[in-house]
Amino acid sequence: MGLFMTLDELAAEEAARLADEARAASNPLRVFDLHCDTLDRLAFHGDASVPGGFAAHDAHIPAHRMATLADNDAHVSLARTEGFAWCQCFAAFVPDEVHGAEAWALFERVRAVLARELERCGEHLAQARTMAEVDAAHAAGRTAAVFTVEGASFLEDDGTAEGRLDELADAGVLMVTLTWNGPNALGSGNDTRHGLTGFGRTCVAELERRGIVVDVSHLNDAGFKDVCAVATRPFAASHSNARAVCGHPRNLADWQLRELADRGGIVGLNFCTQFLTDRIADPTRDDVLRHVDHVLETAGERVLALGSDYDGCDVPTWLDPCDRIGALHELLAGEFGCAVADRVFFQNAHDFFARFDAER
Repeated sequence: MGLFMTLDELAAEEAARLADEARAASNPLRVFDLHCDTLDRLAFHGDASVPGGFAAHDAHIPAHRMATLADNDAHVSLARTEGFAWCQCFAAFVPDEVHGAEAWALFERVRAVLARELERCGEHLAQARTMAEVDAAHAAGRTAAVFTVEGASFLEDDGTAEGRLDELADAGVLMVTLTWNGPNALGSGNDTRHGLTGFGRTCVAELERRGIVVDVSHLNDAGFKDVCAVATRPFAASHSNARAVCGHPRNLADWQLRELADRGGIVGLNFCTQFLTDRIADPTRDDVLRHVDHVLETAGERVLALGSDYDGCDVPTWLDPCDRIGALHELLAGEFGCAVADRVFFQNAHDFFARFDAER
C-alpha cells in the first residue's frame, strides 16, 4: 500500500463515516440519570437570599447563560442531551436551612421553572410521569424530564403535609429524597446520627401510597435502617456510591447495597469528585470503575444506574459537561460488556420505575 490514500479509498472511508453517523442517529445512546440540580441553578441564579450557594457559585456566569434549559453554561442542557435518548431526573433542591412554608416556596419556584421550560422547549423536552411517556418522548426525539425532590423539609407535622404530598403527586413528582445532609421533620441526614422521626415513618407510607419513590440518598445509616423497617415498596439511593471504595458517609456500605438489591431497589452512580475518591481532586476513569465494579459485585447487575449529581457538585473533567457521558459508556462496555453498560446507563432505572407504574 502507498503512503497516500486513493480517491476511491477516501470515498470509501467517508462513506463508512457517514454510515456510522447514520447508525448513531437512528440508535442513539440511551441515558437515564436519576439526579441533577440544573433546575435549581436556573431558578436561583443571582439570588443570594437562597441558601445552598448557587448564587455565589454562578456569580461569574451572565444571567442570559443561565436562563433556559435549551442552552446554558450548566452541566446539563438540551443542546447537549440532543444527541442521546436521554431521560433526566430534575430535582427541586430544598436546603437544610429552610422549612415549612419557606421551603415550599422554593419548591414552587423550581416547579415554575420546569413548567416554563416545558412550554418554551416543547419541541425538545417533555415531562414524563410514566415509563411509557419516557419511551414516547424518545420516539419523538425529545429529552424526557422526570421531576423529583431533594430534601423534603417542606413536610412538617402541622396539618399541611397531606395537601403538599397531594400537590407533589399532581406535579408529577416521581421521587423524593427525604432529607439533605442535616435534620428536618422527617429525619436526619448524614451529618447527624438520628434516624427517622415518627412523622417521617408516616411520610414514607404516604409517599408510597401516592406512587412516589422514597429516596434514601443523604440519609444516615440509622435513617436507612428505619426506611427498611417501614417501606413496603422498593426504594432508591438516587446518587450514592460505594463506601468500601471511598469512605465518605454519603456513600453506601455493603449491607445497604445488598438490602437495596434484595428489595428490588436502585443505586445511582454519583459523579461527585468527593464521593469517588479522597486521593486526588480530579478522579480518573479507574476511580469510577472501582465503584462500578464493587456495586456490581456486591449487588448484582440490575441495581446500578446513573445518578450523576450534575450541577450539584464538581465532577471529573472527563465527564464535564453532560455530553461527555459517552466516554463512560465506552469505558463500562469495554470493562464489563455492552449489555451491562446498557443496563447501568438506562435499563435498570427504566425497569425500576416501570415496576412502580404497574402498581400505581
